[in-house]
Amino acid sequence: MSKINDIVELQFELLNKLRVIITDEKAALSHQDADLLLSLASAKARLLDELKSKDETLSLHDEKALLISDVNLSARVASVKTLLDECKQLNSENSSLIELNIASMNRFAQALQVSRNASSLTYNDKGKTSTISSLGNDIQA
Repeated sequence: MSKINDIVELQFELLNKLRVIITDEKAALSHQDADLLLSLASAKARLLDELKSKDETLSLHDEKALLISDVNLSARVASVKTLLDECKQLNSENSSLIELNIASMNRFAQALQVSRNASSLTYNDKGKTSTISSLGNDIQA
């Protein structure tokens, strides 16, 4: 198996990359850049898979007791956990931003629907309203 120090360092590097991706994701959400969001989501998923794999490797490592007993290694593990918490917080903020964007898009879609229906509204000979889509449906020749 790999040296446990190397695995912990790799976890730290992966989390730093994840933090950058999550920060870029926030900017893409703010600018409503769908293409960038899709590529970032893909990269984020790959990083999360790799983090999970390395975490499983650590949990099965022969020297995993060193994660607690070795002073330097336990300090590094603490910094990895701090970075993980930061990534979780940033991701939670992005999740809230996504929900706001979805709500905004839904309101916009409703406004477009109302606008479309209002501009296609007409009245028949009895004063009842109808839309363009229903015009000509009751013509009898």
